[in-house]
Amino acid sequence: MADGTVWRFGYGSNMSVANLKQKKNLNVLEHHAGVVRDIKLSFCLEGIHYVDPAFACVLKAPGDEVHGVAFRIPATEAEGLDRQEGGYNVEFVPFKPYEGTSSFEVGLYMPKPGRLNESYTGLPSLRYLRLLREGAASANLSAESGAAGRAAALCDA
Repeated sequence: MADGTVWRFGYGSNMSVANLKQKKNLNVLEHHAGVVRDIKLSFCLEGIHYVDPAFACVLKAPGDEVHGVAFRIPATEAEGLDRQEGGYNVEFVPFKPYEGTSSFEVGLYMPKPGRLNESYTGLPSLRYLRLLREGAASANLSAESGAAGRAAALCDA
């Protein structure tokens, strides 16, 4: 953006604005709950076995959608976040906020080629699932939507 800020889309642990501020030390200037279309949520990004065995990722899937949080941060901080999210590339996609009518472009973390294992059947850790569930609740995402629904189903299982 011309003002030196960028938008990113959180669908996993980055849904929690509190987590972004406290754990990742980001200056979140603005945030909106909403949806990105033509992708689906998966847990096929392998993590560290016995600690965090699987992380959220999104896959291209026409007709599906993922609910999450768009957040605006300074571009310099986005560069650091992009490095932290080393298993992903940033792709720019349209985001539709729940409130308001105008869509806008956000940077979406997509798995890097070679990091993605669509046949991986590991489950995320309970710690990670709780983080997703809390982030979705704090963003007022519906209980059935995206990571919120997946996390709730796995936590309750």
